[in-house]
Amino acid sequence: MPDILIVEDNPLIAAAIERAGERLQLQTEIASDGWEAIERLRDGSYRAIVIDTDLPRHSGFGVLSYLREEKGEHLRNVILMTSADTDAVRQRVNEPLQIIAKTEEVDEIAEAVTSACCAEE
Repeated sequence: MPDILIVEDNPLIAAAIERAGERLQLQTEIASDGWEAIERLRDGSYRAIVIDTDLPRHSGFGVLSYLREEKGEHLRNVILMTSADTDAVRQRVNEPLQIIAKTEEVDEIAEAVTSACCAEE
């Protein structure tokens, strides 16, 4: 079972996050839209889930709702990436999850993944 689910429609950013996971010796799986993410989440669980807020076919917020309502997740292992103002997104989500600025530089994402994966152990 993969350690990380990456929910990102930009293949360059998804690949960069995947490489960051590999550097941490974590197995990754990629979903390119919200519905694909929900399908993968129905079939498995992950140590960390990295979700872009702006996705085709179902937003990242919809994936969060699925995790909260259908899976009963506490969302501690979720990293939400956004191009919007992170404080505004934090108020909208009102959940104890990591919210980071979406960037093509993955150092902050890799740090967040490490934190999410290690917090569960």
